[in-house]
Amino acid sequence: MPKAPALIGNLVESAIGRRGHVRGITEPALGFIELELHAAPPLGGWRPGHEIQFRVAPTLSRRYSVHAVSGDGNRIRLLAAVDTSGPGTAWIRRLHAGAEVTLLAGPHQPLRQHGTRRLYLGDSSALGTIDAYAGTSNESIVALEVHEQAIPELSANWHGYCFIPRTDRSGDALQAWLESHLDSLRNIDGALLLGHAQSIQRQRHALIEHQVLIRREIASKPYWATGRQGL
Repeated sequence: MPKAPALIGNLVESAIGRRGHVRGITEPALGFIELELHAAPPLGGWRPGHEIQFRVAPTLSRRYSVHAVSGDGNRIRLLAAVDTSGPGTAWIRRLHAGAEVTLLAGPHQPLRQHGTRRLYLGDSSALGTIDAYAGTSNESIVALEVHEQAIPELSANWHGYCFIPRTDRSGDALQAWLESHLDSLRNIDGALLLGHAQSIQRQRHALIEHQVLIRREIASKPYWATGRQGL
């Protein structure tokens, strides 16, 4: 989770910051907020998966991914998990339609991916990013660990994704799903693992140990870790 002195934050904001306006706020499922923003794009334009940073406090920033671009290319949508009580959640819940925000974004740097028959694993913090990338292949397999009460709404909005009710220990439910599906995943040729750092390590180990994939075919990006400040 990015943290920097306020002075550094001010300098970065003045260098790459761009003004945006909140056009709408919706809650597609329990524990999720979708923001629709209008903002001039950086060099190369907005792209699904584009990483954007916001200062949520003078010394704290949080990153979110664009999961859809629409209209004239200046309208973007971000899907944020708000099922924790961290500073990012508090900042997003204070926003309202018409609010002005400052976005920190450079040219789009897509995440590394391998193959075309890909497996995407993550938790609620990764839904927006996975939604941006999984749609590039009709052969994607997506499984996410989320709050049980959110599953009916998520399943209605994201057809074809497998939503797994999380347990008290982060990653356990998704790990159990993965281990029970290893034999049926023999035809995949790449994986993208997102979200909880310790869970990503376990998922990578299972895929390699059971010879589903080799290390270079697995890409990952942790968003949070046990024992660190929440989202």
